[in-house]
Amino acid sequence: MIKARMAKEAIVRINNRAGALAQVTRGLADMGLNIEAVIATIEGAEAVIREVQEARVVVAEVEHRPGLLREITEKLARQNIDLSYLYATATGDRCLVIFSSTNNDWAVKVLND
Repeated sequence: MIKARMAKEAIVRINNRAGALAQVTRGLADMGLNIEAVIATIEGAEAVIREVQEARVVVAEVEHRPGLLREITEKLARQNIDLSYLYATATGDRCLVIFSSTNNDWAVKVLND
């Protein structure tokens, strides 16, 4: 069973240097923000940190099992929903799949059916 919902994501671009992620997470913690998932990457001289807080994204809470991403992406593809990006994290038998698409509201409805 897939349980999808809308959420917010912030994208923070900062100079890539030692301690940059610690600086950002300190600021978020000081503001009392709770992070559900995070991905940090390097793009040239910048560190890019994505967190579920500020832009509209879809968060799907699902059972962690083989074929899960295939099921989600095929459901979306059948409805011509194009993904901008996707990332996921898993622990134990649960998985969070976070993505942005051409129609996030429709994607939530499709996944919840």
